[in-house]
Formats: sequence, C-alpha cells, structure tokens
Amino acid sequence: MKRFLSVRLSAVPVVAAVAALAAGPALAQNPPEDPLAFKPTVARIVDRVIVPGYQRLMGTASAEEAAIAALCEDPSPEALVTARDGFADLVLAFGAVEPYRFGPAREDNRFERLFFWPDRRGIGMRQVQAILASEDDSATDVASLRDKSVAVQGLIALDYVLFDDDAAPLAEPPAGFRCRYAQTIAGAIATSAREILNGWTAADGYGALMESAGPDNPVYRSHGEAVQEFLRAAQEQLQIVGDMKIGALIGETPDDAKPKLAPFWRSGMVLPSMEANLQAVVTLQDEGGLADLLPDDEAYNAGSLRFQIGEAQRVLAELHDSGEPWIALAESPEGHEQLSYARIPIAGAQTIFAERYPAAFGLILGFNSLDGD
Repeated sequence: MKRFLSVRLSAVPVVAAVAALAAGPALAQNPPEDPLAFKPTVARIVDRVIVPGYQRLMGTASAEEAAIAALCEDPSPEALVTARDGFADLVLAFGAVEPYRFGPAREDNRFERLFFWPDRRGIGMRQVQAILASEDDSATDVASLRDKSVAVQGLIALDYVLFDDDAAPLAEPPAGFRCRYAQTIAGAIATSAREILNGWTAADGYGALMESAGPDNPVYRSHGEAVQEFLRAAQEQLQIVGDMKIGALIGETPDDAKPKLAPFWRSGMVLPSMEANLQAVVTLQDEGGLADLLPDDEAYNAGSLRFQIGEAQRVLAELHDSGEPWIALAESPEGHEQLSYARIPIAGAQTIFAERYPAAFGLILGFNSLDGD
C-alpha cells in the first residue's frame, strides 16, 4: 500500500492496488482468437453494458442534484428523505460501472473524482470538513469545486454531507451552506459521469477504439485483448469486494474490524453497494454476451458464476435486511461470520473470470494489477 501523498489533482492518492487498476490493459502475448467471434461481443458490451451504465449514472446524478436543489429551496424532513433516497440510487448506479476504471474513467482523475476510496488516514474527509467549517463559497460552484481536491467532489464527500450527525439541520429552514455544497457535489458527479460517457460514445472515443482493435491499434492488438480487458475488470472488482471491502475491513476477528473505513457506512449503503458491484459482473457476462462465447463443454461456467454471485448476494442482502447497522454487523461474531462466509463464493466467482473464462476462450488473462509484482 502506498502512503497518501496529497489529494490535490497534481498528485491524487489512492492505495496502490486501486490506482493500478486504471493503469491500462495488461496485454497477453499474442492470444489466439477468431476475430469475428470476439468483435461482436466487444461491441455488445460497450452498447449494452458500458453506455447504459454511465447513462444511468449521469441521469441519477442529475436527479439527485435536482432533489437537493428542492431541499435547499424548501427544507423539510420529507425533502431530506427524498434527497437521501436519491443518494442511495446514485450509489447503486455507480456500483454498476465501478469495475470499469480504465479508458475515459482514467483520464483527468475522473474515477477518483467519483469515488475517492480508500482514505485510511481520513485526509480527504478532513478536507470536506474544512470546507464546511469555513463555508468556502467556491465549493458551491461546480466548475470551481472540480478544481479542488478529488476527495471533496464525489460520492464519499456527498455521503458525509448528507448523512453525518451534523447533517440534521438540512431538514430545517433556512437552507445553509451545507445544502448548497451538497447540491454542487451532485452536479460535479453528474459532470464527471457525463465526461466518461462522452469518452465512450464519441466517434473517436474509447468504444470505437476497442471495436477497432487490430495490429495498428495503439492499445488493443486484437478483439481478444479487448475481451481480456473486460474479464480483468470483472475479476479485479470481485477481488476488491472480497479482499478490500470485506476482508480488510472486518479483519480476522470482530475485534480486528475497522468498519468505519468502509465506503458509505454513514448512509447505510455499504452492503447494497457491494451487491451492485457483484451484479455488475453478472451483467457483464449475461448482457455483454460473454456467456454466449463459451463452448458447449464450458457453458456450465455461466451458471456457476450466477450461483456463486447469487450466494454472496443472498448473504449480503440478509445482513442488510436485518436492520443492523454496518458497524454492528462487522463487530458482532454472527455478522463477522456471515461476512467471512460471503468471501468464499466471491472468490469462486473471481476464479471463473480469472481462469476459466480465459481458458475457455483461448486467452491469457495476464498480469493482475492487484497482485503486485
């Protein structure tokens, strides 16, 4: 793990494992393929998974911006509930595209603008608190907010502004700085999502780059390499959920748990956000058409993935539906045991993307950026 150096745009800090995910494709050496078999799948993933996912994120962020604007105009408990419900929708929309850290999400620190996590030393959170304490008026304009640290303009910042114990006055008139800042964060999230979407859909954008894979392509020498990129994104997201969002936070025993390092613990969206991450890999397989590429004798892998993901989602949903706060779950023997169990099917699903799919397709997945050197 790297230490945080700064949260200014000139040196955005992230844990090395997460930062490495955006470092571009780790290409295998001359993977065998039938180009006609992979090209339609690459186009299908872009058109049916990536683009709709970012459209949903952009639309949900815009709706949240409007909901917070209504809260600021006429503060009330009901308006605050609506804004908080909109935030939950926003977290789920982001969870569906979180695996796709490469391409347009990598440019201009857009991924970190959306999701600055982990922040183990709380540097980013202290910056959010400083803005609130000083009532920095430049944080109430989207353009000037986006010139600030990535940590003060994304989902983690909005989680704090809307759900921290100090957020109760948001429901009471008159609307204050905190509400205007929250509205601006939602606008910044919508802007980042729009930029990423445009980066995928432009005539010369990343979607076109992946679909035009070939010997002269500067990034993908074949459509098999483009498929590898998607497989790697899925298996690394599964590893992040199992190892970083669960394992590293609950520790070996309940006494070792550090639940407040989890993203979205204030809003109660820790477990639903992980469910959305898991569903994202199923969507990649099914809507993206990866399952359709499997040979008949390997077709069982698609059902196996659905089963493994479904089992992990069942555990997470049952824990969430119990009504117990995330912190209590992580620190209780029963909750810790169930969370530990959920890591088993997640690891199984990770193996399917890391090993079985590449083998079935005749591809070599190559370097996993989460494993280090």
